[in-house]
Amino acid sequence: MQTTLSKHVINEGNTRELAAAIKANYNAFNEAAFIGEVASNLPNQELAARLKQVTLSLRNHLPDDYTRAVKIILKSLPPAKKMADLKGIDLAALDGFIMISITAYVSDYGLDEYEISMQALKVMTSRFSSEFAIRYFIKKYPNKTMQTFRKWLSDDCPHVRRLVSEGTRPRLPLNIALPDFKKDPAPVIGLLEKLKDDPELYVRRSVANNLNDISKDNPDIVTKLLAKWNKVKRPERKWMVKHALRTLEKQGNAAALRILGYSPALEIITEDFQITNKTVTFGEGLNMTLSISTPSAKAEAVVIDYLIYHMKASGKLSPKVFKWSKKTISKSKPLTLEKFHSIRPISTRKYYAGRHEVHIQIQVNGNIVAKGEFELIL
Repeated sequence: MQTTLSKHVINEGNTRELAAAIKANYNAFNEAAFIGEVASNLPNQELAARLKQVTLSLRNHLPDDYTRAVKIILKSLPPAKKMADLKGIDLAALDGFIMISITAYVSDYGLDEYEISMQALKVMTSRFSSEFAIRYFIKKYPNKTMQTFRKWLSDDCPHVRRLVSEGTRPRLPLNIALPDFKKDPAPVIGLLEKLKDDPELYVRRSVANNLNDISKDNPDIVTKLLAKWNKVKRPERKWMVKHALRTLEKQGNAAALRILGYSPALEIITEDFQITNKTVTFGEGLNMTLSISTPSAKAEAVVIDYLIYHMKASGKLSPKVFKWSKKTISKSKPLTLEKFHSIRPISTRKYYAGRHEVHIQIQVNGNIVAKGEFELIL
């Protein structure tokens, strides 16, 4: 799979492929006009606008009758993906990101045609997930959609089972939130209960991601649920629980740490913490050393993270948690650790010159046990 998502995953090439597939099933389709309409608008558009353009152009060149148009689209889809196909996905292929435009056709123009549209999204999700489009049906038909999802829990297709979990995420990235599920996640948890031991990791990962979303608004609900689930010691269940708790672990949530095997009551003594270079030039990095001990005679697990408070455009400092290490510590075996943290250009963060703080946080109990500062020079 491509590691960087580019606007060029929607391009004239896959527009032509889509047009040819539709033409094969709808002789009146004007390929040249469709391709020209999309291609003429691509150069100045970013990804979201490109996706919308394809959807709009489908509307302009397919029959006005929605039911007929959807039948043509379904006949024109590429083959369903098998589990083995999920490795090395070409996001610019016809079963790649352009499918978001196709599923958006259903949510944009078929919201009043529940049965036809839900069946279409069920078929489409095995090409490229319908998770974005289906959320509009959840919002308009919450009870009806949840009834449909309960039927889909036992579907033979793992793509459909995953759609139940992924589509109900309260905070699905790059899409509309589901505020009702933020407020009360009980309906979603009822679905996840049935999927937590799904035979496909693909589905279990989605369950974990959903619970991670829920934990941002309802941490107590998630930790109580996962404390119960964690009593099953199968590796698959343990992995899913750990993945679901990743945000709460970073936050130092005591209940989450207990589930993961870290003692919140463990006493940690900071013997030394040093930032060896107090001034850092952009493109270089921080060198840090930490020495800690404990009076505990028993070997205890510790998860060590550090927070960097980055300078924002407003002049305020905003924290970001980074992983350092997971170790065991005891009275006879204190820890001394070294860490290099690179400060370089990345697409998800803009750096500003000024004072930054480094907080080292020992995540056995969420306490910050050492602090330091550095100056960033751009």
